[in-house]
Amino acid sequence: MDKQVTKFFAAYKKAENEKREHKDRVDRTLQAMRKSFQEAAREAEPDELPRLMQEHLHAEDELMRADLRMWSPDDFESLTILGKGGFGTVHLVRLRVNNQIYALKRMSKEHYKKKNALVFNERDALAGLSSRWCTKLLCAFQDSTNVFMAMEFLQGGSLATHVTRRGRLSLEETAFYVAELIEAVSEVHRYGHVHRDLKPDNIMLTTEGHLKLLDFGLSAVQDESGTAKCDLICGTPEYMAPEAFDGYSSCKSDIWAIGVITYECLTGLLPFDIPSDARAAMHKMDAIADQAFNVEEHLPRKLKLARDRQFVIGTPDSDFEKGRHFLTGVLRSNDEERLSLSECREEAVFEGLDFASLHKMRPPLSVKVTGATDLTYFDVPDCEPESLPKGQDITEWNTSMKWTHFELDGQVSAATKQRKSKY
Repeated sequence: MDKQVTKFFAAYKKAENEKREHKDRVDRTLQAMRKSFQEAAREAEPDELPRLMQEHLHAEDELMRADLRMWSPDDFESLTILGKGGFGTVHLVRLRVNNQIYALKRMSKEHYKKKNALVFNERDALAGLSSRWCTKLLCAFQDSTNVFMAMEFLQGGSLATHVTRRGRLSLEETAFYVAELIEAVSEVHRYGHVHRDLKPDNIMLTTEGHLKLLDFGLSAVQDESGTAKCDLICGTPEYMAPEAFDGYSSCKSDIWAIGVITYECLTGLLPFDIPSDARAAMHKMDAIADQAFNVEEHLPRKLKLARDRQFVIGTPDSDFEKGRHFLTGVLRSNDEERLSLSECREEAVFEGLDFASLHKMRPPLSVKVTGATDLTYFDVPDCEPESLPKGQDITEWNTSMKWTHFELDGQVSAATKQRKSKY
């Protein structure tokens, strides 16, 4: 009993500290906004002051309203189910206040009973990575049995969908999207995280055809050595680097996954042989791990296959050689021998691409939709419509302290983050 009491008060103290830190961040943000307004007002013409004052008061009001807002399922209308799995359910939803369309991820607290840190990691990564290459978080909230994260709906579908429907991408198309992926992963690493689950299913396209990263459920904070250790093997085996099978990942592990994704884009296949009798998950994982640890032995044969599959769509040998050189640089069993992200940018396969201006370029894949809820690029599961649970009073929430302060408003998070870095 004493241990339970001690544990409870430790969690309570932690929650109080987080609450105090959040209030301090908001206060600092408001002070910075006022300072910015005062500086602008001193330099402004007299006739500009009313407009500046109105804009400043509106910005303060928006921030304070957002900070006080309590999100709930009642704020959303479920339109259809985008996906279901062991993690929970993803709903396509309409925000009632303005009719904007979002994706709402609903996860059972019971499923994450002993690993709720994964959900907090995903929330923090989505909120902290205010980058053009990562999915934007609208909000995070909870009820007594579920946690929810509402994020932008990326209507272009996953890269996996495009590769599957077309069979493969050209070398030029692959180079463009791998270049954007390198930029996205660079943002994740600069934020101090390792993604640990990069794969085409977690790479989405916007309606403009540009790439954005999704699903940070397995992301982890790097330690001082740049490593993220895991008590259990985590990730999708087909995209896991050799060291990940030993229970640790690093930035170089994400670079390995970039190599696997590159090969899959070029061929529509994985660079590993999956035995037909590998029905058991562990048998399949062992087969992939063995090939990953001995990739230098298996890769030449796979590269020949890639060459053949590119040849039939008109890729010259000289161009494919650039792709081959890149793949042999990132798919190395020894993580210390793998190319770094900065070295990847120097590879010949990316000649003609300005990494700093990728977002301004016209993407090679065209996304055509007829409206905000068009699901052309989604394979919607065949299941019954599922409504969202009714919003609950705060007194009904789980008092275990395990999900304290899970609530987060994306607008407040972005504002406090920006102001903190600016001042």
